[in-house]
Amino acid sequence: MITSFLNQFMSQRWEDLVMAHYQADPDLIKASLPDDLFVDTHEGHAWFSVVAFRLTNLSIRPLTFITWNDFWEINLRTYVCDQKGNKGVWFYSLDSSDLLGVLGARLLYGLQYNFARIERKGSSTERNFIYTGNRGKIANSRLEANWQNAESVQSTPGSLDHFLLERYRFWARRTIARSSSSAFVSHVPYQAVRTQNITYKGGLFASQGFAEPIQGPDLGHYCPGFTVEATAPEWVFSISGQANHR
Repeated sequence: MITSFLNQFMSQRWEDLVMAHYQADPDLIKASLPDDLFVDTHEGHAWFSVVAFRLTNLSIRPLTFITWNDFWEINLRTYVCDQKGNKGVWFYSLDSSDLLGVLGARLLYGLQYNFARIERKGSSTERNFIYTGNRGKIANSRLEANWQNAESVQSTPGSLDHFLLERYRFWARRTIARSSSSAFVSHVPYQAVRTQNITYKGGLFASQGFAEPIQGPDLGHYCPGFTVEATAPEWVFSISGQANHR
């Protein structure tokens, strides 16, 4: 029973995901990572991604009686692996329009969430979305995508689409921690399309010490969404006398 509780600690839906991907120098990303994580590459290239979506139906066990508001998220991430070869993502920043969600994610997982005012225009019917985020003077962002006559993704293992999309582990590192901790997410494979036109402007990269991209993204994706389950943080496994072997 305790194992089921820990492995299904949180559930939610991610909806209308828009993703802008940029090739990057592996050495640039290497210098920004904790000492126990390593750059994951595809055909010699490292990658940044700006990802925006709507988060709905959030439920945290055992507090399932709490009703959470739906909210928006915009994050900046890269692709990493650990010493055992486990692959996943490292988040540089995560902007959320829900203050309680920001506090909860920081407390539970040590993720670098920030409160931001986020709006979205467009619709899946129009096949166009514009996400705008405002984190005051620190970082703003605008991500726009349309996918008229878009190409469906065949996300086969080894492909670039699979490398960028099918990630089921994330790491975080608290300031006082000696090592990074990880958690897992589970969901159906992405039913994504490659966007024909996608643009990003803002200050997310600069807020993390990187130069903002001069050119447009190298690749973009749109996905209508899916239900997600997440494991409990590593420290919850530890105090319950369990190990997360997923």
